[in-house]
Formats: sequence, C-alpha cells, structure tokens
Amino acid sequence: MAENSSQSGFPDSLHLGDARTAKDLATFITRIRSVDSQAAVRLTASGSVLAAFVSTLYPQTLLDTTPTVLGMRAMRLQTPAHVDVVVESSVLLDRLARIVEENYFLKIPPVIVSAPWSGTTPPLQGWEEKGVIDADDLFTAASEGMKAVDGALPQNPGHAVLDTVRSRIWTSSLELKAESNTVLLQEVELPSAVAFTAVVMGFLPPVFEGTLRVFCSGEWVRITAPGGYILSKRGK
Repeated sequence: MAENSSQSGFPDSLHLGDARTAKDLATFITRIRSVDSQAAVRLTASGSVLAAFVSTLYPQTLLDTTPTVLGMRAMRLQTPAHVDVVVESSVLLDRLARIVEENYFLKIPPVIVSAPWSGTTPPLQGWEEKGVIDADDLFTAASEGMKAVDGALPQNPGHAVLDTVRSRIWTSSLELKAESNTVLLQEVELPSAVAFTAVVMGFLPPVFEGTLRVFCSGEWVRITAPGGYILSKRGK
C-alpha cells in the first residue's frame, strides 16, 4: 500500500545543509541496499535531528515470531522539520545523487510505502543500561552468520528463499564469549542479526576494539555503536 506524502501534512523536502550529511545518508542507504535491494527507509524528524531507520530482520506475517532488528543513524538538519515517512531506498538514493543541484534540500519522494516493520517504533525514554558487549563477538558472529547464509543458499536464489534462509540463521541467539562482556543473556535477548546489522551497516569501524553499551526498555534492546544504533525487539 502506498500513499502520497503531500497528503500526510509533512514538508516536501528536508534541508540537509551540507555535503557531509548528504553523503552520510547516501552511504547508510547504500549499505542496506547491498543486502536488500528492495529495502525501505523510514525517515523521522521532530526538530533539528533526522533519524533514518532500516530493518535487517523482521516478521513477515502476524503469526511470525521473528524478532525485529533495526539500524538507525542520526543526522543534523540545517532547518528543523517534523516528518515521519517510509520511502523506497532506490528513489531516495536517486534524489540524493542530485542533492547539490537542489542546494542540499532533499525532496521527499511523493509516494510513501508500507513496510512490515515500519509501524514498530522503539521508545524514546525508559532505557536502562544492562552492560556491555565486546565488539569482537559481534565481528565473529557476523562473519560466521554470513558464511552460514552463503553455504545454505542455492544458486540464483529468489528473494523469498533468501529471506527464509537469512531469517533462520539470524534469529539464532547471539553467543558472547569475550571476558569483557557484562551483559547477561538470560536477561537480554539478542538475536545474531544485531551483529550482522552492526557490521553490514558500517556501525563498527573495521579495526574497532572495545565494548558497546547495551540498554533495555520493555521489549526493546539498544546497542550503541560508534556509527549508529542497533535496535532489537523480541518476536511475539
């Protein structure tokens, strides 16, 4: 289902202000498209901060118990705005390619789309710190998971087969082995997809060594990484 964004009461453009912000958003979108060419992007702003959300794992149906895993990157807007739209990543990337000609005003695509995960919104408040995760465990889990996906896929898999294989592998529980971890997995449920998201979205620099803070709020878990946030919501 799609609708016209001009009928939603939101502005028709966002003022990114400079090349750095535009490149930041374009890189974010390019990364999710490297693993999902049909990805949708949710853009939300209430003031001078723009939050861009994508999903690497989500339930496909109402009865699906797959957890929801999101990647989020925050950027500063030159001009405050209020917006909450979900748009096609390909269309947004095309508009970012012409952002200089538009004086860094990003025109919001006129047609907004419906994504299964887009109505799942993490809370703004109530986050409680639960400990830290060693980045090495995320790198290891992401690498092992991607190898498992590649090994399980047939030649030339369709989108449905790819989704099924990824969901099976990335819903498995994250294993924490490093002594520096202080998160208790019996208290915090973390699917392996959080590691995949941290790596594939570029939230962890390739040579990063250290730990990442973990927070919980209700059914949600948030991991704060150098390049963004990984958010996970338990499946039903």
